[in-house]
Amino acid sequence: MSNIFYIVAALAIIAVVSAFFLKSKRKESSNHGAVETWIPKETAKKKNEPQGDPALYELGINHSSSKPIMYALTTCQHCRNTRRYLDEAGAEYTCVYIDEFSGDQRAELMDVVRTYNPRGTFPTILFPNGKVIVGYRRQLLEEALNDTGKTA
Repeated sequence: MSNIFYIVAALAIIAVVSAFFLKSKRKESSNHGAVETWIPKETAKKKNEPQGDPALYELGINHSSSKPIMYALTTCQHCRNTRRYLDEAGAEYTCVYIDEFSGDQRAELMDVVRTYNPRGTFPTILFPNGKVIVGYRRQLLEEALNDTGKTA
């Protein structure tokens, strides 16, 4: 009899812990029984706050600059390599990190990137003379910098 009691008690504890764990990770939505992922309050606040530099956003959308504009991601290794090369070459350029923006701003910036690079890959560099380089391509970057008067 005591073995059955321990088994039932263990199952009850497992059920309570499982229910608590699942409830904290997701919540049931009232519309159509869809399940939404649980989001910490700190993250939810960040999503509602404006992100990214407004001046960089305007430049990224209008891209009227005498310097090259590089559209990049903060997490992209090719973007880091490209920035390192441009910095070592002493090139003046502007970097717009797409992932620092959210919502409509990010979507609009991605539309601009896809205008010049339909695949929407990174980095995408626009040069004032109209040349576009996609990815970390050292030789093409060197040629583009030489064409704009900046020797690498």
